[in-house]
Amino acid sequence: MSLRQASWVLLIGALCALPLRDAHADVHVVESEHYRLHWEGARSDAEEALRVLESAWAGFRAFFGAEPKLTQGEKLRVRFYASRDGWVRGIRRDGTWPPRSAGGYYWPPTKTAHLFRQPTQYFTRVLLVHEAAHQFHFLARTRNKQPAAGWYTEGIAEHLSWHWWDGKRITLGVLPGVSLKDYPAAALQEMRDADFDLAAVVGGRRPASRPVSWALLRYLATGREGKPLPGFSTFLRKMDAGGQPWPVFKQRFGRPSRLLPRLLAWLEAHQTPWAQVFNEWEQVGQATLRGRAGVVSAARLKRPAAALSAVVAVPRNRFRWRAGLLLHWSSNEDYTVALVSARGTVQVDRRQGGRWRTLHRSRRPAWGAAERRFEAIRRDGAVVFRLDGRDVGSWRLPGTVLGVALDNADLRFRDVAWR
Repeated sequence: MSLRQASWVLLIGALCALPLRDAHADVHVVESEHYRLHWEGARSDAEEALRVLESAWAGFRAFFGAEPKLTQGEKLRVRFYASRDGWVRGIRRDGTWPPRSAGGYYWPPTKTAHLFRQPTQYFTRVLLVHEAAHQFHFLARTRNKQPAAGWYTEGIAEHLSWHWWDGKRITLGVLPGVSLKDYPAAALQEMRDADFDLAAVVGGRRPASRPVSWALLRYLATGREGKPLPGFSTFLRKMDAGGQPWPVFKQRFGRPSRLLPRLLAWLEAHQTPWAQVFNEWEQVGQATLRGRAGVVSAARLKRPAAALSAVVAVPRNRFRWRAGLLLHWSSNEDYTVALVSARGTVQVDRRQGGRWRTLHRSRRPAWGAAERRFEAIRRDGAVVFRLDGRDVGSWRLPGTVLGVALDNADLRFRDVAWR
């Protein structure tokens, strides 16, 4: 969330009396080459967030073709709060009022990015990168001033914030494989509406939702087989210099009404393939998903599949966990998982009517190998579960949805493929 039109009134008095943090939150201040991060929460999380920011700096610089000019010893300030209440207090202490429907806020007068914890680790990281993108954008390209189009400013931050993070390196501006908020589907639904007017969005006569802002900017930045549309760099430069969106957009890309059919066709082909059955899942690389949960959790394909396969590396020194596949999903109250334990127990359970029913239980060789391969194949009206190339069993289950699943684990499913 970037700067909004607001009264520049200094809020002194009561604001100075506001506590800076939640009473029970651990507070850590960590620094890197470019950032000073104030973090409410575990120090290990603060250190990881700092690595995310430093890795994102290179991606920001590549996208914008510039970087903030910091004086000697100067670092960009980012403040992370454990709760929304703490975030509100922090922003008010910074001299302004927080927006109502946002999880973060970049405040240009103090050059500070504020954000608070979100429902999942991935979405918290998305928000961290989003606010850092605003901060970098304003300081590197706009002389710390708001560009004339909200969809443009938010679209850039939304586009860059969707990412893969492997623990060391972040890849910005990817199509999110799975997330709490399905921007591609929401944008497609909104843009297909008969009343949708792209020209009004571009010119600022109609407010743009976050999904629409994301879709429009991402199309301009990647819509030519992964490359920017012709004139995109000039469009960025003129918008960042204070240009008005309608004439700048029309000059570079033509009339929005003519662009819309191509944008819709592109968007239809760039939909998120996965949905979370339960939190928490994220894509961390090409064909790699990470899942974390203390109970049974799964991620499902949004479209029917005849087969799905994945490989899981065996974690070291972890014994009370299971991994496998989602064999069927009708709803979050009716689904079937096939899970293999560290000790080699294979169990297929169906969740229905608020209860578990075991369909199969057997023993296979324990996890002595470095990895195991899972496969689910639809065959003759049933679903076959395979472990390391061998059939475990076959069950008649409704629906055509497959996915990956785990229990009490933090695992990566690599080489995920389906047809």
